[in-house]
Amino acid sequence: MKLIKSKVRESVKKALLEDGYKNDLSLKLKNFNKNKIISASVTTRQKGTLSGSSWFEESFKIIDKNAKIEWYVNEGSSFKKDSKIVRIKAKSEAILSGERTALNFLQLMSGIASKASKYSKVLKNSSIELLDTRKTLPNLRYEQKYSTSLGGAKNHRFGLFDAIMLKDNHLKVFGGVSKLKNLKYKNKGDFLEIEIEKLSQIKLALKAKPDILLLDNLSIIEIKKAINIIDNNCLIEISGIKNPDDLKKYRDLKIHYISLGDLTKNIESIDFSLNIL
Repeated sequence: MKLIKSKVRESVKKALLEDGYKNDLSLKLKNFNKNKIISASVTTRQKGTLSGSSWFEESFKIIDKNAKIEWYVNEGSSFKKDSKIVRIKAKSEAILSGERTALNFLQLMSGIASKASKYSKVLKNSSIELLDTRKTLPNLRYEQKYSTSLGGAKNHRFGLFDAIMLKDNHLKVFGGVSKLKNLKYKNKGDFLEIEIEKLSQIKLALKAKPDILLLDNLSIIEIKKAINIIDNNCLIEISGIKNPDDLKKYRDLKIHYISLGDLTKNIESIDFSLNIL
Protein backbone atom coordinates (compact mmCIF):
# COMPACT_ATOMS: atom_id res chain seq x y z
CA MET A 1 0.00 0.00 0.00
CA LYS A 2 1.26 3.47 -0.90
CA LEU A 3 2.36 5.67 1.98
CA ILE A 4 0.30 8.88 2.00
CA LYS A 5 2.08 11.42 4.20
CA SER A 6 -0.98 13.67 4.58
CA LYS A 7 -2.98 10.75 6.01
CA VAL A 8 -0.15 9.91 8.38
CA ARG A 9 0.05 13.48 9.69
CA GLU A 10 -3.73 13.76 10.04
CA SER A 11 -3.96 10.50 11.97
CA VAL A 12 -1.06 11.36 14.29
CA LYS A 13 -2.42 14.84 14.96
CA LYS A 14 -5.77 13.37 16.03
CA ALA A 15 -4.01 10.92 18.31
CA LEU A 16 -1.89 13.65 19.92
CA LEU A 17 -4.96 15.82 20.47
CA GLU A 18 -6.75 12.86 22.01
CA ASP A 19 -3.86 12.58 24.46
CA GLY A 20 -4.03 16.33 25.22
CA TYR A 21 -0.41 17.03 24.31
CA LYS A 22 -0.96 20.79 24.30
CA ASN A 23 -2.00 20.67 27.95
CA ASP A 24 0.59 18.25 29.34
CA LEU A 25 0.51 19.20 33.04
CA SER A 26 3.93 17.66 33.72
CA LEU A 27 5.49 20.25 31.40
CA LYS A 28 3.86 23.15 33.24
CA LEU A 29 6.01 22.71 36.35
CA LYS A 30 7.87 25.98 36.93
CA ASN A 31 11.32 24.42 37.10
CA PHE A 32 10.89 22.30 33.96
CA ASN A 33 12.76 23.33 30.79
CA LYS A 34 10.61 22.00 27.96
CA ASN A 35 12.98 23.41 25.30
CA LYS A 36 16.00 21.46 26.52
CA ILE A 37 17.37 19.20 23.75
CA ILE A 38 17.54 15.58 24.89
CA SER A 39 18.02 12.15 23.29
CA ALA A 40 16.16 8.89 23.67
CA SER A 41 16.24 5.45 22.11
CA VAL A 42 13.70 2.71 21.54
CA THR A 43 14.45 -0.97 22.03
CA THR A 44 12.27 -4.04 21.60
CA ARG A 45 11.71 -6.90 24.02
CA GLN A 46 10.64 -9.30 21.27
CA LYS A 47 11.27 -10.08 17.61
CA GLY A 48 9.01 -8.85 14.81
CA THR A 49 8.57 -6.82 11.64
CA LEU A 50 8.72 -3.02 11.78
CA SER A 51 5.75 -0.92 10.70
CA GLY A 52 4.72 2.62 11.58
CA SER A 53 8.01 4.51 11.38
CA SER A 54 6.41 7.51 9.63
CA TRP A 55 3.70 7.72 12.32
CA PHE A 56 6.38 7.46 14.99
CA GLU A 57 8.36 10.33 13.50
CA GLU A 58 5.32 12.58 13.09
CA SER A 59 4.45 12.10 16.76
CA PHE A 60 7.58 14.11 17.64
CA LYS A 61 7.88 16.41 14.61
CA ILE A 62 4.39 17.84 15.06
CA ILE A 63 5.58 19.09 18.47
CA ASP A 64 9.19 19.86 17.46
CA LYS A 65 9.68 20.33 13.72
CA ASN A 66 13.46 20.13 14.20
CA ALA A 67 13.37 16.69 15.83
CA LYS A 68 16.06 14.34 14.51
CA ILE A 69 15.20 10.65 14.05
CA GLU A 70 17.77 7.95 13.27
CA TRP A 71 16.50 4.46 12.42
CA TYR A 72 18.53 1.31 12.99
CA VAL A 73 15.82 -0.91 11.46
CA ASN A 74 14.13 -0.11 8.14
CA GLU A 75 10.37 -0.06 7.66
CA GLY A 76 9.16 -3.53 6.68
CA SER A 77 12.34 -5.23 7.93
CA SER A 78 12.50 -7.87 10.64
CA PHE A 79 14.25 -7.30 13.97
CA LYS A 80 15.44 -9.54 16.80
CA LYS A 81 14.60 -9.46 20.49
CA ASP A 82 16.46 -6.71 22.42
CA SER A 83 17.31 -4.83 19.19
CA LYS A 84 17.83 -1.08 19.19
CA ILE A 85 15.19 0.27 16.81
CA VAL A 86 15.50 4.05 16.66
CA ARG A 87 17.13 7.10 18.29
CA ILE A 88 15.41 10.48 18.76
CA LYS A 89 16.97 13.87 19.46
CA ALA A 90 14.49 16.67 20.13
CA LYS A 91 13.12 19.10 22.68
CA SER A 92 12.17 17.44 25.94
CA GLU A 93 8.61 18.65 25.34
CA ALA A 94 8.39 16.63 22.12
CA ILE A 95 9.87 13.42 23.48
CA LEU A 96 7.91 13.40 26.74
CA SER A 97 4.55 14.46 25.31
CA GLY A 98 4.85 12.50 22.05
CA GLU A 99 6.26 9.28 23.49
CA ARG A 100 2.99 7.45 24.14
CA THR A 101 1.41 8.33 20.79
CA ALA A 102 4.60 7.36 18.93
CA LEU A 103 4.85 4.00 20.68
CA ASN A 104 1.13 3.29 20.33
CA PHE A 105 1.38 3.50 16.55
CA LEU A 106 4.67 1.61 16.38
CA GLN A 107 3.61 -1.28 18.61
CA LEU A 108 0.18 -1.70 17.02
CA MET A 109 1.36 -1.52 13.43
CA SER A 110 4.45 -3.66 13.99
CA GLY A 111 2.29 -6.27 15.69
CA ILE A 112 0.07 -6.46 12.60
CA ALA A 113 2.99 -6.56 10.18
CA SER A 114 4.62 -9.29 12.27
CA LYS A 115 1.48 -11.44 12.20
CA ALA A 116 1.02 -10.91 8.46
CA SER A 117 4.64 -11.90 7.89
CA LYS A 118 4.16 -15.08 9.93
CA TYR A 119 1.12 -16.09 7.87
CA SER A 120 2.72 -15.07 4.56
CA LYS A 121 5.73 -17.29 5.16
CA VAL A 122 3.42 -20.32 5.32
CA LEU A 123 2.25 -19.54 1.76
CA LYS A 124 5.76 -18.88 0.43
CA ASN A 125 6.34 -20.61 -2.94
CA SER A 126 2.58 -21.09 -3.24
CA SER A 127 0.40 -19.44 -5.91
CA ILE A 128 -2.12 -18.44 -3.23
CA GLU A 129 -2.20 -14.80 -2.10
CA LEU A 130 -3.02 -13.77 1.48
CA LEU A 131 -5.72 -11.08 1.83
CA ASP A 132 -6.65 -8.80 4.70
CA THR A 133 -10.25 -7.78 5.44
CA ARG A 134 -12.37 -4.86 6.70
CA LYS A 135 -12.27 -6.22 10.27
CA THR A 136 -10.26 -3.26 11.49
CA LEU A 137 -10.28 -0.80 14.38
CA PRO A 138 -12.45 2.27 13.69
CA ASN A 139 -10.45 5.13 12.13
CA LEU A 140 -7.28 2.99 11.90
CA ARG A 141 -8.04 1.02 8.72
CA TYR A 142 -5.36 2.77 6.68
CA GLU A 143 -2.71 2.05 9.31
CA GLN A 144 -3.77 -1.57 9.68
CA LYS A 145 -3.97 -2.33 5.97
CA TYR A 146 -0.66 -0.56 5.39
CA SER A 147 0.87 -2.86 8.00
CA THR A 148 -0.57 -6.08 6.55
CA SER A 149 0.90 -5.16 3.16
CA LEU A 150 4.32 -4.62 4.76
CA GLY A 151 4.02 -8.09 6.23
CA GLY A 152 3.40 -9.67 2.84
CA ALA A 153 -0.40 -9.70 2.57
CA LYS A 154 -2.41 -8.18 -0.26
CA ASN A 155 -5.04 -5.57 0.49
CA HIS A 156 -8.62 -6.67 -0.12
CA ARG A 157 -11.14 -3.87 -0.78
CA PHE A 158 -10.54 -0.86 1.45
CA GLY A 159 -14.22 -0.14 1.99
CA LEU A 160 -17.74 -0.59 0.71
CA PHE A 161 -17.05 1.75 -2.18
CA ASP A 162 -14.38 -0.09 -4.18
CA ALA A 163 -15.99 -3.49 -4.87
CA ILE A 164 -19.35 -5.24 -4.70
CA MET A 165 -19.27 -8.03 -2.14
CA LEU A 166 -22.52 -9.88 -1.54
CA LYS A 167 -22.41 -11.81 1.73
CA ASP A 168 -25.03 -13.94 3.47
CA ASN A 169 -27.09 -10.99 4.71
CA HIS A 170 -27.09 -9.36 1.26
CA LEU A 171 -28.35 -12.62 -0.24
CA LYS A 172 -31.16 -12.81 2.31
CA VAL A 173 -32.26 -9.29 1.37
CA PHE A 174 -32.07 -10.14 -2.34
CA GLY A 175 -34.16 -13.26 -1.80
CA GLY A 176 -31.44 -15.85 -2.33
CA VAL A 177 -28.62 -16.65 -4.75
CA SER A 178 -31.05 -17.48 -7.56
CA LYS A 179 -32.07 -13.81 -7.77
CA LEU A 180 -28.54 -12.66 -8.63
CA LYS A 181 -28.59 -13.70 -12.28
CA ASN A 182 -30.34 -10.45 -13.18
CA LEU A 183 -28.06 -8.07 -11.29
CA LYS A 184 -28.00 -4.53 -12.66
CA TYR A 185 -24.76 -2.68 -12.05
CA LYS A 186 -24.46 1.03 -11.42
CA ASN A 187 -21.17 1.12 -13.34
CA LYS A 188 -20.04 -1.20 -16.08
CA GLY A 189 -17.07 -3.25 -14.95
CA ASP A 190 -17.88 -3.16 -11.22
CA PHE A 191 -15.99 -5.91 -9.40
CA LEU A 192 -18.31 -8.60 -7.99
CA GLU A 193 -17.64 -11.09 -5.22
CA ILE A 194 -20.25 -13.49 -3.83
CA GLU A 195 -20.02 -15.41 -0.57
CA ILE A 196 -20.84 -19.12 -0.70
CA GLU A 197 -21.80 -21.12 2.37
CA LYS A 198 -23.17 -24.23 0.65
CA LEU A 199 -22.06 -26.16 -2.42
CA SER A 200 -25.62 -25.96 -3.75
CA GLN A 201 -25.23 -22.17 -4.13
CA ILE A 202 -22.28 -22.30 -6.53
CA LYS A 203 -23.99 -22.98 -9.88
CA LEU A 204 -26.62 -20.35 -9.13
CA ALA A 205 -23.96 -17.81 -8.14
CA LEU A 206 -21.95 -18.46 -11.31
CA LYS A 207 -24.93 -17.27 -13.38
CA ALA A 208 -24.23 -13.76 -12.04
CA LYS A 209 -20.75 -14.00 -13.59
CA PRO A 210 -18.81 -13.06 -10.45
CA ASP A 211 -15.14 -12.15 -10.44
CA ILE A 212 -14.63 -14.14 -7.22
CA LEU A 213 -16.57 -16.67 -5.19
CA LEU A 214 -15.75 -16.58 -1.48
CA LEU A 215 -16.01 -20.05 0.07
CA ASP A 216 -16.78 -19.30 3.70
CA ASN A 217 -16.07 -21.88 6.41
CA LEU A 218 -16.24 -24.88 4.08
CA SER A 219 -14.30 -28.04 4.89
CA ILE A 220 -11.32 -29.04 2.75
CA ILE A 221 -13.41 -31.82 1.19
CA GLU A 222 -16.14 -29.29 0.32
CA ILE A 223 -13.57 -26.83 -1.06
CA LYS A 224 -12.13 -29.49 -3.38
CA LYS A 225 -15.66 -30.24 -4.65
CA ALA A 226 -16.28 -26.51 -5.09
CA ILE A 227 -13.12 -26.12 -7.16
CA ASN A 228 -14.41 -28.75 -9.59
CA ILE A 229 -17.86 -27.17 -9.79
CA ILE A 230 -16.43 -23.68 -10.41
CA ASP A 231 -14.17 -25.14 -13.12
CA ASN A 232 -12.07 -21.97 -13.65
CA ASN A 233 -15.12 -19.79 -14.32
CA CYS A 234 -13.99 -17.28 -11.68
CA LEU A 235 -11.37 -16.73 -9.01
CA ILE A 236 -11.67 -18.54 -5.68
CA GLU A 237 -11.17 -17.11 -2.20
CA ILE A 238 -11.58 -19.00 1.06
CA SER A 239 -12.05 -17.71 4.60
CA GLY A 240 -12.57 -19.08 8.09
CA ILE A 241 -8.97 -20.12 8.86
CA LYS A 242 -7.90 -19.37 12.42
CA ASN A 243 -4.13 -19.88 12.68
CA PRO A 244 -0.92 -20.49 10.65
CA ASP A 245 -0.96 -24.24 11.29
CA ASP A 246 -4.38 -24.53 9.67
CA LEU A 247 -3.12 -22.46 6.74
CA LYS A 248 -0.67 -25.23 5.81
CA LYS A 249 -3.57 -27.55 4.99
CA TYR A 250 -4.76 -25.24 2.19
CA ARG A 251 -1.51 -24.18 0.50
CA ASP A 252 -1.66 -26.87 -2.21
CA LEU A 253 -5.29 -26.32 -3.20
CA LYS A 254 -6.08 -24.77 -6.58
CA ILE A 255 -7.42 -21.54 -5.14
CA HIS A 256 -6.33 -17.93 -5.61
CA TYR A 257 -6.82 -16.19 -2.26
CA ILE A 258 -7.11 -16.82 1.47
CA SER A 259 -8.61 -13.94 3.47
CA LEU A 260 -7.90 -13.60 7.18
CA GLY A 261 -9.73 -11.28 9.54
CA ASP A 262 -7.27 -12.43 12.20
CA LEU A 263 -4.57 -10.21 10.67
CA THR A 264 -6.22 -7.04 11.94
CA LYS A 265 -8.82 -8.23 14.44
CA ASN A 266 -6.78 -10.13 17.02
CA ILE A 267 -3.80 -7.85 17.51
CA GLU A 268 -0.74 -8.69 19.58
CA SER A 269 1.27 -5.48 19.90
CA ILE A 270 5.05 -5.56 19.87
CA ASP A 271 6.66 -4.59 23.18
CA PHE A 272 8.79 -1.47 22.60
CA SER A 273 10.44 0.64 25.30
CA LEU A 274 11.58 4.29 25.01
CA ASN A 275 14.28 5.48 27.38
CA ILE A 276 16.01 8.85 27.81
CA LEU A 277 19.76 8.58 27.23
